[in-house]
Amino acid sequence: MSIDREELIQLFDAKVQSFEAPVGARFHALLPFKEGILRLRAKKASCRTIVALLKQLGVTVSHNTVARFCRELCAPAAPNGSRRIAAKPSAAISSKPQPPAVAEILSRRHDGGKTPDTASSPRGRGPRIADPRNV
Repeated sequence: MSIDREELIQLFDAKVQSFEAPVGARFHALLPFKEGILRLRAKKASCRTIVALLKQLGVTVSHNTVARFCRELCAPAAPNGSRRIAAKPSAAISSKPQPPAVAEILSRRHDGGKTPDTASSPRGRGPRIADPRNV
């Protein structure tokens, strides 16, 4: 039985389209309740509250399992695959016009390597190091 290479590629593509990641056995009991759990979490219900509601229905799981379920299956994934929440843009990047005093300090900072007066300049990033002139 000889199958053409193009047919193999088409069969493989069909398998890829129908593939679903396997869910761990610990989450099988929670899968039917995924939408309800999502709604409860959106209403700020704790995992212990969700466990209590599920226990009334005869579903026995721990609050740790519910927390893991929410973290692994309910959290939207970031575009790069990580589940981290994107950081908020910092105030330093904002496009607001700066007051003249701040603009002057920043311009003195970048004028030929001259060091601005540390008492009047905003503290930059990095460790706090004592100014030897003030010690």
